[in-house]
Amino acid sequence: MPHFVAVELGSPHQRSVVTHVLEKIKAHGYELAGKLDGSMTWDELLAMTSTRGLFMDRLAYLVDDAEALGPFPSKFEGWLEGKGALNVVLLVYGNRCNAFPKKMMEKVTLIPSRKPPHRKKDRIKHIMDMAAEKGMTMTQEAAILLDEWIEDPEEMATEIEKLLLAESKTVTLDLVKELSKDEGSRALFRLLDDLCFKDEKAVILALKQVQKGAELLMVIAAIYNRLRLASFLASFGEKSLDALGARFYQSKMARVAAKLYDKKTLWKAVASLALLSGAEKMGMGRGWLGLELILLEMIRTQPPFSHQSFS
Repeated sequence: MPHFVAVELGSPHQRSVVTHVLEKIKAHGYELAGKLDGSMTWDELLAMTSTRGLFMDRLAYLVDDAEALGPFPSKFEGWLEGKGALNVVLLVYGNRCNAFPKKMMEKVTLIPSRKPPHRKKDRIKHIMDMAAEKGMTMTQEAAILLDEWIEDPEEMATEIEKLLLAESKTVTLDLVKELSKDEGSRALFRLLDDLCFKDEKAVILALKQVQKGAELLMVIAAIYNRLRLASFLASFGEKSLDALGARFYQSKMARVAAKLYDKKTLWKAVASLALLSGAEKMGMGRGWLGLELILLEMIRTQPPFSHQSFS
């Protein structure tokens, strides 16, 4: 008779949990014998999953959409086995598993859905723990940036897997910037940071990279939002960042920009970007050249500074 393992996904984005559980089952010597779904009855499922294999003694079955099976019939209670059974049936539920009465749950392995922690402090720890499970040490700054970039749990797991490719035991802020997101996104983030650091050469290079795949209006909006934070900070102080809902990394870069540009320069750039955006929407803008001229005028307003002390 089989042993049931019930997985509660909570959301379709947590599908990687199924893969992880299946790998653990295989590690205990079980071979995946088939993938089923909830369109069959419990009678049919038990009949199919209670047989022994010809070449393997320990078989595993994956059942998607297990909710469709309905409540588990009490007449089959005696068929349930605990851990160590010859066969294992992995039941995948989109939400909560309510198929088994409480008294039967002693023989069912339940893997409840894992929701990301609500508090920022707990989310950061959760991300660092996910990296630790993969054998990596992640700095707090790196975890904070990932938390600000990525909200979806499935995407977060994928990004951490991607960081493994660097073959580095320590995941730093720079490593996250280099490897996370796609190439176009990374180029845009470099552009935003280089502009805050007042690095003219880097801004020009990043802008040319961004032009290859990004939409102009989206880039204008991203720069506008970054400089708007710095403008409010330069004019009204730290309290303005909280009022605007700025995140940790956004606040950090706003402070850098507010030190390297005066508030008049910042506000002029913000106004110019708003005008450029409006002109582009009406088909009267100067395109990427117009954006480049605004950024260069902003950078060249004051003598350039080295940003080494801010990194």
